Amino acid sequence: MFNETNCQQMAQVATSSNLRITLFVSLICCLLCIPVNLYALYRIHISVKLHFNSKCVLFTHNFFVLIHCVARIGLHGKDLINFFDSWNSGCDIIPSRSRCDIRIFYKFSEYIIEISPFILTIERFVATFQAYHYENRYKWFGIVLNILHLSLGSLFLYIQNSTNTGEVIIYYCWLANTGNRFLVNVPTFFIFFSQLATIPGLLYLLRKNEWNLQKFREASLQKHCTLTERYQISENLRTSSMFRIMSIVTWIFVVYNAGGAYIAHFYMGSMEFADQFALVEIIHAIPIYYIILSILIIRVDKKPQSEFTIRVNTYQPHYFIELQKFFDEAFEKINLRKQKVVPVQKNKIQKTQTSKVFIVST
Repeated sequence: MFNETNCQQMAQVATSSNLRITLFVSLICCLLCIPVNLYALYRIHISVKLHFNSKCVLFTHNFFVLIHCVARIGLHGKDLINFFDSWNSGCDIIPSRSRCDIRIFYKFSEYIIEISPFILTIERFVATFQAYHYENRYKWFGIVLNILHLSLGSLFLYIQNSTNTGEVIIYYCWLANTGNRFLVNVPTFFIFFSQLATIPGLLYLLRKNEWNLQKFREASLQKHCTLTERYQISENLRTSSMFRIMSIVTWIFVVYNAGGAYIAHFYMGSMEFADQFALVEIIHAIPIYYIILSILIIRVDKKPQSEFTIRVNTYQPHYFIELQKFFDEAFEKINLRKQKVVPVQKNKIQKTQTSKVFIVST
């Protein structure tokens, strides 16, 4: 049973204007994310510009954004209904622990979202250094990356939950942390430094692919550049450009998230519970991050294909000369074969006639 103090505290949380406004804005942003996310999932599914492995990681990223938004819609919507509903005592609207278990999906999906650029960078490194035969091979690597992706998210969630100790009254569905503070910060440190590494990593891959592009342009003069190589380098340039934007935006969000959490840690002791809960939702602004990221990626995706294509305009005379040589050589080979076939047929006819004459004379 809850005592009077617990009920009064819950009433203060439910009537807080700051918390109500924060939940309402978060709910609207989550609702806006749903159509954007469904459109992104559809575009990933039908895209012919992305490699299968890139699709796997991007699909996982966007799918867990959808889970995150749906979980927040459920949590924020239920809280707002309870807060604005008619209730006589704060005890009537204290959340149950079973309802707050939805918060696990909230946090797990957030870890998956924040790890995604790191996983995509690994995939792009393999695509760049295996460009000669990456197009139709290594599809198993996308499955391995997804397993690694989900495993890291599960590990971080386990670390998060393992530090929660003791029985507490739940005034708000918030995944609070107690216990070993160093262990709690392990996921944050990993995500922060992995994001920090992805930006120079993707910039290096862009330079590497541009260098490969120039090399294959020069190699095309000697006919050493295959169509598969041309396609893979162009695909690397496009996807690396998209992932660079994703990495930068995610890194800014992670810095904002981690910095906000650490700064808030020093002030939360002097804040009311309702203000603490509102601040937590403001710090975990995944919906706003996703909307901004989607707008920037759509802009890159709409760039002309020519910006990422290995062009042959400079080498058109040589290209058509080599094409004419190919047809001339093929024509000569066909003529030689015909010339070889005709004498053989004549010899066969002469031998047949000779044998017939011999039979008649006997």
